Amino acid sequence: MNPSQTILQCLNVKKDENVLIIADKNTENIAHEILHEAIKLTHASLRIIPVGKQNGDEPPKNIADEMKKYDVIIAPTTMSLTHTKAVQSARHNARIATLPGITEEIMKGSLLADYNKINSFNRKLSLKIKNCKDIKVKTKAGSDFSFKIRKNDWRSDGGILHEKGLVGNLPAGEIFTAPIEKTFNGIIVIDSFLDKETEYAKKGARIEVKNGNALSCSDKNSELNNYFVKIKNARNIAEFGIGTNYKAKLIGNILNDEKIKGTVHVAFGNNTSMGGKIYSELHLDTILQKPDVYADGKLLMKNGKFSF
Repeated sequence: MNPSQTILQCLNVKKDENVLIIADKNTENIAHEILHEAIKLTHASLRIIPVGKQNGDEPPKNIADEMKKYDVIIAPTTMSLTHTKAVQSARHNARIATLPGITEEIMKGSLLADYNKINSFNRKLSLKIKNCKDIKVKTKAGSDFSFKIRKNDWRSDGGILHEKGLVGNLPAGEIFTAPIEKTFNGIIVIDSFLDKETEYAKKGARIEVKNGNALSCSDKNSELNNYFVKIKNARNIAEFGIGTNYKAKLIGNILNDEKIKGTVHVAFGNNTSMGGKIYSELHLDTILQKPDVYADGKLLMKNGKFSF
């Protein structure tokens, strides 16, 4: 099965459904590959939008309005649409796969994982931590932070998007949650904060977080600090996730790297798409490698290895 067929299978695209593909100039070739396969099955259209300013930037209003008219939406874009108001509005009628930063390398790599296998592992992991209230994380690089979570509020992104209302990344492979607002405290030390050509903060940069908000990044000239200053609520700690895709390898691409099995990621900005209360036009993840993770004081991961 080719990668585009995998995407359509993950969404269970059926005859006589309406499929909308949203791309930009950087991802147009991949979008055409998906369109070529989609029109073999059903009605499909392609729309090209401007490249977003950052992950979480809203699409043009006419596209956001059009999204509400489709059964299936596939968004291979440079910047992520996953956490936008447009996607959250369109999900009432559709099932949606976002592929922010997708490349041919990813299409032929982590995208082709066995999603039944990933979903099975996600269920096991979710059962281990669904009732926990407190998470603590440490890494060898120096990250040391803790936060509280809502009971049974973990969400699984396992790549099987067969029901209306579901939104997920492809490639998939994580469970994630929105930390309770104002409870995240400690230090995040950057292992690698690369996404293609952009380095959001240098390796070793320290980010102090107090009461759920990043105070500053020690890499004073970083793009991350620029976001903190220019984008409302960019300092909010929006998400904590655990990667579960066994085929993903570190390549300097957030879409792929946050799915690496045995890593964790922390996102800044918007958490409203995952049950939180704070909206921002930014949602940006940094990936932390080889973490120790404790759930209610019990070891869940040691040096990136699961304890079960």
